[in-house]
Amino acid sequence: MQFLWPQMLWLLLALPLLAAAYLYLIARRKKIALLYASLALPRAALGPGQRLRRHIPPLLFLLALGVALLACARPTATITLPSDTITLVLAMDTSRSMAATDVAPTRIGASKQAARDLIVGLPASVRLGMVSFAATATVVLPPPTTGRTCSTQSIASSSSSARRPAAG
Repeated sequence: MQFLWPQMLWLLLALPLLAAAYLYLIARRKKIALLYASLALPRAALGPGQRLRRHIPPLLFLLALGVALLACARPTATITLPSDTITLVLAMDTSRSMAATDVAPTRIGASKQAARDLIVGLPASVRLGMVSFAATATVVLPPPTTGRTCSTQSIASSSSSARRPAAG
């Protein structure tokens, strides 16, 4: 755990001072009470459990003040949560070199078919994105997409352009 404002923790040193001031006031009150002639009547009115019970509110106040001062220091913690999702970004080369016919029917056609086969085999938890590139890169499909129909449609729409120079 870390604190954004650790200097606020110095204020926790005031808690023992407040406890000492409370004990001083109780001792002072006892000295004033000794001035009365008979203490039998107030002691009889208090009962057996009242002596400790009267200290509970100041104790709760000190506890609440300590928690509030700790909160003022703004504690932070980094928690790593397990995740079952995977983000996959498919990069497709759409340059002029992909129009070559050394692979049947063309390189772009073969890469589109390979991309379709990949998408069909992906589990549903995989988030898919697509980027086409030639001289520059273009986002065809942003990654948070989970639907497979728009993925296959964006693969079909990406094509080799004669105006794009070859990548590399």
